[in-house]
Parts: sequence; structure tokens; C-alpha cells
Amino acid sequence: MTQLKIITADPNTFDQPVAQIVNLSSRGLIGSDRTAFTKRASADILQDMQHLRDKVASDELLIHLLAIGATEDYGANRNGDGFRRRACQQYHPTFVKHAMFYRNHDNKNPRKSYGRIIKSAWHDPMKRIELLVALNSNDAAARRNLGLVADREMEKLAAKKDLPVSMACKVAYDVCSYCGHQSPTVDDYCTGVQQGGLCKAGGLRDNIGALVEIDGGIHQLHADNPHPTFFDISHVFRPADRIAYVTGAMEKAASGSGRIIKSAELARQFGISLPYELVIDGAQPRHIQRLIKLAYTLADTEDEIASGKLPVSVGCLAAFSPVVQGVDQPLSLPPQFREKFAMVLRALADQRICLPLARFVESVTDNSFEKAAEVAVIVARELPGIYTRMLRDPALPERIKQSQYAPAEATNPRFALWAQQLATDLSLDNYHVQQRVKRAALHHEAGTLRRSMGHEKTASANDSAGKLAEEYALYQLSFLGAFVDNDPSLPLTANLALLQNHAG
Repeated sequence: MTQLKIITADPNTFDQPVAQIVNLSSRGLIGSDRTAFTKRASADILQDMQHLRDKVASDELLIHLLAIGATEDYGANRNGDGFRRRACQQYHPTFVKHAMFYRNHDNKNPRKSYGRIIKSAWHDPMKRIELLVALNSNDAAARRNLGLVADREMEKLAAKKDLPVSMACKVAYDVCSYCGHQSPTVDDYCTGVQQGGLCKAGGLRDNIGALVEIDGGIHQLHADNPHPTFFDISHVFRPADRIAYVTGAMEKAASGSGRIIKSAELARQFGISLPYELVIDGAQPRHIQRLIKLAYTLADTEDEIASGKLPVSVGCLAAFSPVVQGVDQPLSLPPQFREKFAMVLRALADQRICLPLARFVESVTDNSFEKAAEVAVIVARELPGIYTRMLRDPALPERIKQSQYAPAEATNPRFALWAQQLATDLSLDNYHVQQRVKRAALHHEAGTLRRSMGHEKTASANDSAGKLAEEYALYQLSFLGAFVDNDPSLPLTANLALLQNHAG
């Protein structure tokens, strides 16, 4: 079991603004800017500033964030959570390893991030975790970092307004600060003696955050988090506890009871889920992890399409019309197509060609051109939602390992020329797509959208259409895996490849 939590960065904790712009010049941090920053930042960050200057582009805005104070020095936070010095020192690097800067904890897909965490540090004199975040200040930075422009954040910072942020983390369990009870979930929280439990401080279930007179002193009952993994820091347009108040989580607070909202409740309010990389089994080979991450991205896009949000212009549907894709005659396959299949796949990928379903069936089965077209009509019904369904299958990593669709590292001139000749009709390169859209307009072809059938099934051994749909999805994953993660055109290519599954 895993608890997901939202941790609010409270400016009252530090008596300083949580976020502050770092005024780096081409020579680094100098003059009065350095003097002012010295009073705020850790020695670790200050010593690294010149090196960090080389890691931050001129079109990124560098900000310094005060994230978490140690429980021994600041007490528990407003949601009844504590992070002791040892945990802060040991686990602050997880921000850099796993987190990006998001809005409102919409953190599953890094392409919805607004900045990157470039440095975390433990500030020992101040007993707190600090972060350096590079925000995308314009479209060029957003494209390079495969994210979005942090326009709202920059406006607030420029106007010297507060930038409310909160963080998300996961813990395998937390610990009652008084009785030491370990809880994998909030349902496992300890209860007080009056409720039939063993915790003399009243128990985390009903008394979290309370100041308790016990053992001759005052104790703030809280949940200690000894092993946190931080995977997100977000700009929230209202502090998280106020959002929870508005949406009803603080139903007792309005009546004056002062009920503490548990951080796990806040996570549920925001619909927090783990980012892809923390869901994926880290023991899998890196290329398998990468393809599964792509599958999660495609599944999210399937959800958007199902809700009516096309990932690209609706006009792009016309680019997949049979009228402009030349599918009225058999595909001319080059010699040794089967024997050198991986090299053929590389030639196609180099032209950004992800074979449409009918062409795929024609190429990898023994069906004739006419029969392949008939089969494709049936299989196409299974494609909307295919990645969402396949991700439910625990055998997916093994199926990816065994698939035969990985492109070779290189191809030969004969295959390369063959693929070039197909690009006009089949390439997902934006130029070719737009040219096909124009040709479709001349034929008065607008394209139609095939939506999900809404079924929850996964293909069975007897479901030949479903099995072939999954084979096609594995082929698409391998096609997208042929491109590097920082390829600026990869998001568009992935969206267009998926749109082929929904073009009717």
C-alpha cells in the first residue's frame, strides 16, 4: 500500500516568501543580488550558483523555493504532517529525481509541466529543504523542455505577489508521533483510548494536529513521514486547504470545530496519482520502462479524445482519409521485406511513417490486399481505448519485450528510398499531414472521428480482432520508441499516430 499526500508550503512557517526570483546575470549571482540571496539560501546552493548558471537557459526564470521545514524545529504542518531532519536530509534529492513544476498537481504527464527542478538542498542552519526551479518563460523554453509556458507564475512573481505552492509525496507508511503506530493508509490510523484504541494522545484518526497535554508536557500529535518520495511541486491558485474548504472537505471547520484536513484527504481532493515513472516497475529494462511510459501518455490522450478534446486540430482528421492516403491499391513491398523487417521499420520511422491499420495488416499477415482491408474494418473498432485496456494487463512489459516491431538502428538505401516514396501519403511529419489535409479539402473530405466502444474487456485468446488490435498498438509503441525523448516533434507525432486509431 502507498499513501499519497499533499504538503503545503506555508509562508508563515519560514517568515519569508516561499518563492523568490533569483537574479542571475551572465556572470552569475553578483553584487547586491548575491548579498540578499546569501541571507536566504543554503551554502550548498550558493556554492553551486556559477555551475547552475550553465544549467539555466536565458529563456528560463530561476526561482528559489522554501519547501519543507524539519519537524524538530518548525513543528508539524497545518495538515498534521511532520518531516524530521533525517528524512529531509536523506530524501530531498527525490525532488530532482522525480518532480517537475506543475499547476494544481496535474502531474501525471511531464509534458504538462511548467518548469524543472534543477537543485535541491538541505539548509542546515535553517533546518529546511530548499529548491531551485527553472520556469519556462517563453514558447522556446517550453518546447525545449517539453512542457508549457509558466505565464501566470511569472506574472505573480513580477508583481511580488505570493506564489502559493504545495508538494506531493508518497510514503509506504507514516508513524504516529506519540504511540509509534505505523499506518500504510489513513484507514489504519491509530485511535484513542476512549475509542477503544491504544494511543494515549487521542490517535491520528480523530486527533491529528492537536496539541495534547500528556506526560507533563505539550505534544503536537502528528503523522511522521520517515521515508517520503517527493514527485511534484505545484502552483495552486488557492492554497490547498482553502480549496478543500470550498469543495467540502472541511465540513466541520465551518462550524468552528477546527478539524484538521489530513494531507491524504487533500490528495484525494486533487485527484492525485503517481506520475508514470513511479508507477512503472523500476526493475524493468530502461527501454521497456520508456515504452510503458509512452503507453500511459497515449492512454491519457485517449481519455481526452473520449471527452471530446482532440489533441490536434480537428482538421487533421482529413489527413487520414482513404482518398488522400493512397490505400485503394496494394502496398508495394520491397524485396526481403520480411527477412529485413527491422531495417524496413527503421526506414519507415525515419520518414515518420506509422503504417495505418490496413497497411499494417497487409504487411504483417498473409492476407491479400482486399482481405486485409476487410479485416482492418473489424479490428479498427477495437482501437479506441486500446492503451487504456492494455495497461491493465500485468503481462504488458513481457509482451513489449517479445514484440517484433523494434526498428533497427539503421537501414539500407533501398529501403530508405522505398519509404521516401510513401511519405507523401503516409508520413506523420507535419508538412505531409498538412498537404494531405489540403488535398482532402479539394475532395470535400473532412474526416470523421471514431469514439471508444466503451467496453471494458481485454482481448482473449479467442478474440482475434482484439489480439490484432493489440499487436498494432505494440507496433505503434515501438514506432514512437524510435524517437528520442527530447525530440520536439515527438508529442505531435504521438498525437497523430493515436489519431489514426480514431479516424473513421
